[in-house]
Amino acid sequence: TYGNVPPPQSLKPKQEFRAGRGKMEGITTFKSDYRPYEIVKQPRHVPEEYKPKQGEIDLGTTYKRDFNSYKVQPVAIVRPLERRRVKQGKVDTVPTYKGNLPFK
Repeated sequence: TYGNVPPPQSLKPKQEFRAGRGKMEGITTFKSDYRPYEIVKQPRHVPEEYKPKQGEIDLGTTYKRDFNSYKVQPVAIVRPLERRRVKQGKVDTVPTYKGNLPFK
């Protein structure tokens, strides 16, 4: 039916390659190399019962000892209370964007 052209070869695998296969093992290289081992639980550490020490506790700190508190003094005002107003007047200058033009 194809004339001089032979039919295309099938890409389906042949049965002769499958015939020799037996049952596959379920062991991978990871399982064979890394065998599981039995885990032994570590004994728990039981802490001793708390017994408070006898005597008085000093609640002072080194900060309090080194830096004694003092009364806060009122701050002197540095800035003058009133600011002098600048007199409004005409400014007689030429701005840079007008003064530096190469062509007039």
